[in-house]
Amino acid sequence: MKKTQILLCVAALCLLGTPAAHAQAVVSAPILEGTNFIQTGLQATLKALSTRANTLVNNGVVEQVLTKGFTEKNMLLAKQWYDGLLQVSQTVRTYRRVQHIFERQAAIITIYSNYIGRFKADPNLTPAQVAGMVRGYTTLIQESAGYLDELTAIVSPLQAKMTDAERLELIDALDDKVTHQYELVSYFTRRNLAISMQQGQAQQDRQILKQLYGLAN
Repeated sequence: MKKTQILLCVAALCLLGTPAAHAQAVVSAPILEGTNFIQTGLQATLKALSTRANTLVNNGVVEQVLTKGFTEKNMLLAKQWYDGLLQVSQTVRTYRRVQHIFERQAAIITIYSNYIGRFKADPNLTPAQVAGMVRGYTTLIQESAGYLDELTAIVSPLQAKMTDAERLELIDALDDKVTHQYELVSYFTRRNLAISMQQGQAQQDRQILKQLYGLAN
């Protein structure tokens, strides 16, 4: 975890990164049937993910692989998850933290899509700093998407002998991981905003001094 936090600090200070390219794929959410509370909530979450992915595509602010891979993984996992839930108990099917995992995933990509375009257009940031921010977000989102594989494992036929208590324990641990990842993305965003504001204030201070002493711009 310290390694990830160090990476974020370095990225926020801007040092290396790759400019984002235009995304080209639009992913549609699958139709999930049923009236189960979690299932209905997840359908809405997946729709939000798809909408955000389309926004990223239209704005051209994220790599195709990143947007397409993250969104498709959520969509495919939803189907695998509910197919698997048919083989497990009602206790697991209705567990609230299952939906919370998907909500956090949606929140992560929402934060990214809301802010990365602004950072790219921010006159207070250098191109190198923006590139570092893109690099940091890319790492965080890819790590977050990687956690989704664990959900599939929980309902895998290979885990058929797992008890409800064991499944719920794994779901709790996974929810904690995704929540922590969300907190890292939020922290990274706040840090980037702070860098922009500090540099913007420094620029204003320089202009005031130049005007005070009659110096040329």
